[in-house]
Amino acid sequence: MISKEFRTLLFGEVTRSISNRWLIVYALMYAALGLSLSYYGMLGLGYLGLRGFGRVSASLINLTLYLVPLISMSLSGLAIVSEREGRTLERLLSQPISKAEILIAKYIGITISIGTATVLGYGLASWYMLFVLGPGDLGIFLSILLASLLLAAALSAFGLAVSTVSGSRFGALGAILMGWFVLVALYDVLVMGATLVANLKWPDLIPILMVNPVEAARILMIYSLDPTLIFLGPTGVYVARAFGPYIPMIFAGSLVVWTMGSIALALVKFRGQDL
Repeated sequence: MISKEFRTLLFGEVTRSISNRWLIVYALMYAALGLSLSYYGMLGLGYLGLRGFGRVSASLINLTLYLVPLISMSLSGLAIVSEREGRTLERLLSQPISKAEILIAKYIGITISIGTATVLGYGLASWYMLFVLGPGDLGIFLSILLASLLLAAALSAFGLAVSTVSGSRFGALGAILMGWFVLVALYDVLVMGATLVANLKWPDLIPILMVNPVEAARILMIYSLDPTLIFLGPTGVYVARAFGPYIPMIFAGSLVVWTMGSIALALVKFRGQDL
């Protein structure tokens, strides 16, 4: 049974996260882009469907892959270390609540907040698109939304793990920004370099793609638009031929593994710390 203290902590975390100005800006940006996508449909491109919105769909996916990791890791990455520096963590632990409950409450609260902001941004556009595009296109749109939520959940857990091992907010923020840069920008360059140096084959790239949650989410989103993954080049075509309809299960599963693994790491580190 969920304790009263846990419910109070969870409600407070959700309220505090939703009122964060960066989360509000994040939601507004998503809503603006989603409505722009709908607007292009009203201009006469609707008969093409989302698959015809090459540039607009790419913009939506790219914005997701840049913003979701940044906002997710930033909010969760400061969650524990801020409480520790502000001396509020000791007060929390003086209540009849365990470290595990504090960590889980913070994770759920932050994830709900980010998920709500994402759904509101996408949801406004999807409701509007109901009058513009067909049910199949709405399904594509909602599939991209689901991949965004899975990515947010995975990287919120990762940020929380970073927060538990960081000694200061400055150190946590630096680690978060470095992690974001590596996962979003540098990873592709490193994979290309490793492919050339080590002469990796297409099958060798599959686990490399699954290791990075951003790449896993990218494949899920592009698969929603085009199951052949031809936009990803030869690697995408090979993945599509090798796994076919199992692609959503495989790469969504990798995001779930990222989430559970990061939460487990955060719990182990947090429980072992003396406050």
